[in-house]
Amino acid sequence: MLGLIALTAAFLFAKYQWLDPVQAADALFQSETARVKELVRPGSHAAGLSTLTEHTQQWTYWLFFKATSLHEATYAYFSGYPVNEVDRMYLSQFVARNAREIYLAMNVIQVYGIRIGFVLAATPLFFLLYVLAGVDGLTERYIRRACAGRESADLHKIGRLAKLMFFASGVT
Repeated sequence: MLGLIALTAAFLFAKYQWLDPVQAADALFQSETARVKELVRPGSHAAGLSTLTEHTQQWTYWLFFKATSLHEATYAYFSGYPVNEVDRMYLSQFVARNAREIYLAMNVIQVYGIRIGFVLAATPLFFLLYVLAGVDGLTERYIRRACAGRESADLHKIGRLAKLMFFASGVT
């Protein structure tokens, strides 16, 4: 679902924002892959992150283009391979008319796969955050139960003493 939203946003950018959509999508893909290579240099502590982003990039591309045979149809059209009559109709009707949009979608889906890879890499941090927030909440609850309702009375007394402290600090 998110992939379709990413494609829709890319097509809107291509139609209304980018001057040359194919070149802009290609530049977007090249900049994202360069950013990944810069973030995860060989020998760094995040070397496994590059393989995760590569796998998600390849998986999303496979899901949207290779599983639907659009990849093979596009390359057959551009390479001029001989195909049967049904595929020739498909290629001439769909791929020939939408070649620029298909190339744009191919680049955008690969960028989407890279970004999904980074989100998947951050999943352990999100899990740690949820666990720590749960432990903090349970600790707070235990402290409140142990104080047996004296917390609100203590806050009232601290508030009354704060007025005196304000007066004392003004005098000094």
